[in-house]
Amino acid sequence: MAEENGGRPLNAEEYERYRRELERRKAESLMAHWQWYFLLGVILLILGIVGMGIIPFVTLTTVTVFGVFLIIGGLVTIGIAIFAGGQSGAQRMLGILLSILYLIAGATMIEEPLMSARVLTFILGSAYFIFGIVKVLVGFKTENGGIVVFSGAIDFLLGAMILANWPEWSPWVIGLFVAIELIIAGASFIAMALGGRSMKNNPEFQA
Repeated sequence: MAEENGGRPLNAEEYERYRRELERRKAESLMAHWQWYFLLGVILLILGIVGMGIIPFVTLTTVTVFGVFLIIGGLVTIGIAIFAGGQSGAQRMLGILLSILYLIAGATMIEEPLMSARVLTFILGSAYFIFGIVKVLVGFKTENGGIVVFSGAIDFLLGAMILANWPEWSPWVIGLFVAIELIIAGASFIAMALGGRSMKNNPEFQA
């Protein structure tokens, strides 16, 4: 933003104009390419619906793909630690140790996806359980924090359910979350696309 304004920071009025210009460009892009947003939404929605019927497969696939990304991240990290300049010996050693951890975790996820799914499910359940408690406590101390308390209670109950049924739910939890996320993302893109089409056909939005 500063570069577009001669190198100086924008004031409040200029920032507001800049924000409106960005919104206008996003709207123009959505109107021009709404078909692609719609197609992407349909694909994600179909993948999510299909995934709901093969949740264990989705879980194992997700864990395996995550393992591949960890290995790639480990290789990149070790390359940076070895060849990047301007680092101290301690920084290089930390980078190498971190990359080795990535590589070990990634290889384990690929070789033992079911065991890795159990570990990740336990971590996920624990995170929901702990953050749920924290959100409830924060909500009670916040004015008009009813929504925060309600959200925290849902997180707490979800985490408690996952932990209470661990490890039996391990083949299901991650896949279910991924499938639901795909369905929500697909529906969101479809809604965006239909909104873009409506704007395109509305004379008020025509340039």
